[in-house]
Amino acid sequence: MPSKRIERRSFIKLLAAGVGASLMPIRSLADLSVASEAPGPVKFKLGRSEWILHNDGTFDLISGAIRLRNCRPTIDGQSIFVQNTFMGDSPKGKRIIYELAGNSFVMLDLKIFNGSVSIGIELSNMSRAPFYLAPLGEARVEGVDRFFKQGIGQGGPSGIYDIPTPTAEDWGNTAGEQAWSYDSYLTTGLLSPENETLAFAAYDHYDFTQKSTIYNRPHRKGLYDRYPDKEEIYFETGFVMENIPLKNEFIKLPDIYIVKGNTPFDTLQHIAWNISENMVARKDTKTSYHWNSWYEYQQHFSFDQLKEVLQGFDELKPKIPLQTIQIDDCYCVLGDWLETNERWPRTMEDAAREIFQRGYRAGIWVAPFVVDENSKLFKSHPNWIIRDLDGEPILQHNFRESNLYALDGSHPEVQKYIARVFRTFRKMGFTFYKTAYLEWGLKDSYNIRRYDRDKTSVQILVDVMKIIREEIGAGAYWMASNAPFAPLIGFVDGMRISANVDADWTPGGIGNMFQESYNCQYFNNVFWQNDPDTIFLRNVNNNMSDAENRSIALWDGILGGTVNTSDRFSTLTEAQLDLWRFLQPQDRPQSALIPLWSYDAVGKVAVRRYKSEKAWGILIVNDTDEAFDKTYRMEDLTGESKCWIFRWGPEESMSLGQMSDIQIKLDSHESILLYAAENNDAPASDLSISGVKLDKYLKKHNMLE
Repeated sequence: MPSKRIERRSFIKLLAAGVGASLMPIRSLADLSVASEAPGPVKFKLGRSEWILHNDGTFDLISGAIRLRNCRPTIDGQSIFVQNTFMGDSPKGKRIIYELAGNSFVMLDLKIFNGSVSIGIELSNMSRAPFYLAPLGEARVEGVDRFFKQGIGQGGPSGIYDIPTPTAEDWGNTAGEQAWSYDSYLTTGLLSPENETLAFAAYDHYDFTQKSTIYNRPHRKGLYDRYPDKEEIYFETGFVMENIPLKNEFIKLPDIYIVKGNTPFDTLQHIAWNISENMVARKDTKTSYHWNSWYEYQQHFSFDQLKEVLQGFDELKPKIPLQTIQIDDCYCVLGDWLETNERWPRTMEDAAREIFQRGYRAGIWVAPFVVDENSKLFKSHPNWIIRDLDGEPILQHNFRESNLYALDGSHPEVQKYIARVFRTFRKMGFTFYKTAYLEWGLKDSYNIRRYDRDKTSVQILVDVMKIIREEIGAGAYWMASNAPFAPLIGFVDGMRISANVDADWTPGGIGNMFQESYNCQYFNNVFWQNDPDTIFLRNVNNNMSDAENRSIALWDGILGGTVNTSDRFSTLTEAQLDLWRFLQPQDRPQSALIPLWSYDAVGKVAVRRYKSEKAWGILIVNDTDEAFDKTYRMEDLTGESKCWIFRWGPEESMSLGQMSDIQIKLDSHESILLYAAENNDAPASDLSISGVKLDKYLKKHNMLE
């Protein structure tokens, strides 16, 4: 915490200057407008759903206001061609058996449980799987005005979206269209106007990509097709199976579970917990608070600079309890992971030793599927590269004037090489691993040439993930980047959820970070620790304002995922170091709530509960390019009708009185952090945004001297 406090008068001047935000004068509480259409905290409840079968073999899913009509299985986007249909009861619900041409069969089990339903599917007497199979396909959607789509992995895009509304338009001499289709992975939600939510997910993702799609079938009428006609909305959910051969001409796929809840965030988090339990997610690892080299030094980082950085950490007083120092992409030609370049010693063991001798975890960046055309690996083992059907290597990326290719994860020798790389790094002393470009290991078997064409891309990726986890050990911290989400549950401790950020506020960088961290918070510390990427505090090599730096730092800190930076601490001001200390996370993973998720489209709000203090931290960020002026109700944010409110930060706190509503004015990219207490007790001077008592922590770990 700060060695000296700013005076109260100076702090008030900072408020007036708009550092982070400005507060509108509080009039009579009765004069303030209602903040949002949110009804206040709603106790989460699971709802009931039921299956209804029709004589023609179709079926409905009825779930309150949300209804999926005339559902049927589809293969590769088309309804199955049925010769005979058999319907009846099953031990847990209803069963439909479809006899297809060629004496093959599709069997559906429509099951009912307490709090959910599920749909299971089996294929028999088929030599090969379809490419895409949807047990619930061509479902006509009723009672839905929004949907939640989850991106396949890092960068999304994920979020709650309105069902597009067709508009009248004169297309003139062109054939215009207003058709749309959106894919979602891992979890999907359909939302009613009353916020009833129907969430879909498989609980096992180790064999196939589970995908859902919501789409429309628009029609036009009138001269020049200018008027929208009847428009139907459809939904399907199933598995990408990649035409793999079926052993014994039979396969039973994982069930797809369907959960109905009365609030979107809680419903998706409920189904995420079920996935987490089934796949034994690593959700109890100590929250990562670390430094990485990339955003300060990029590929030019050297062994000498590492020692300078470590020396800077040694000189900090009081100490900062970082856990890990992670070396990023800088030490070799990509692919030749065990052969260092001229900036590093002969092996990376010396670097690991420099780090762990100072009491930190030693971290290393590896991209196991990436190989540079200039590497020895690429030249020595051309048969290890993924190729197209004509036998040509498939170029994945051009980076730093080099062509990059992907290793074939199904090749036994590639698997042995990857095992040797991670085994060697473990022997060197590395206990923190950041693996990048894991998506390159997820290549559909359908249209590429590789060693094993009898497995899906998911199965091959999972095989490699098992190898890596075994080699690094159960106690190592594993951070994944540029990765698909679903197949990595149970393997990794942390996951990058947003696109790369830079020291500049752009829609594709910082904008994407806010979008994805907000919409992926429901599985933070459920599947793993979400990593929103690095925090910038420094003044040099930074195109962002102090207010923007502060908004990003506080947002990352309050969410409860990983907290990391690349800044050289020796260049930071005392105030910047105080802000970094203020972000120190709890050892035990704890997540912020997103109370206005699905209600507010403008701005981001996150709330952190401090049980022992009987208080909450409330962060409001304007991540848009326009100023806003909004009123928030305490009941919506904390569940309490009134709270004692303090303007809060690492500098000091200032009482604003007891309130039921608060009006906030924020300029673009500004933020405000509030402390809301049940009693008129100000936050402790050493309380971090995560709830850590910093002075107590430092004293306990002998870090105050």
